[in-house]
Amino acid sequence: MTSLFATPRRGLAAGALALGFACSGALAEEARQKVVLNADPLFSFGSAELGPAGRAALDDFVRGVEVMITGPIRLVGHADRLGSEARNQVLSQERADAVKAYLVSRGIGETRMRVESKGSAQPATQAHACGGRSSERTIACLQPDRRVAVETAGTRLLKLSHAPETP
Repeated sequence: MTSLFATPRRGLAAGALALGFACSGALAEEARQKVVLNADPLFSFGSAELGPAGRAALDDFVRGVEVMITGPIRLVGHADRLGSEARNQVLSQERADAVKAYLVSRGIGETRMRVESKGSAQPATQAHACGGRSSERTIACLQPDRRVAVETAGTRLLKLSHAPETP
């Protein structure tokens, strides 16, 4: 007989069973959710104002978090290399702050979030992949660098079709 307690992939499932969640038709599963939200759908180039597509992406994140018992939420703003380092640092902070404000407006507790900004220090693109000038082509190529990473970890409760049989 195989026990759920001996199954390493189950994570917190054993604890959920011990607490009686299975009796009510639920099972806990450990989940780590990392979402990287590109800034172009969230923000216009050079802007920290959330657009409709950005709000929709964040609404999806909130719906996912609502079915989890989560720990802290980490928000990390990034910018591309265009513009000064000082401006990029400010812009990445403003974008992360805008995401935080929106999440607070959707019911996520402000104290659960930690905001960081990296400016252009951690690009997703290769150093010389996009050319050097600020052209439409370069702006489009550097799009992966304009992002806000949203990360949380927690426990998700899953519904079982039936509770385990008791001997």
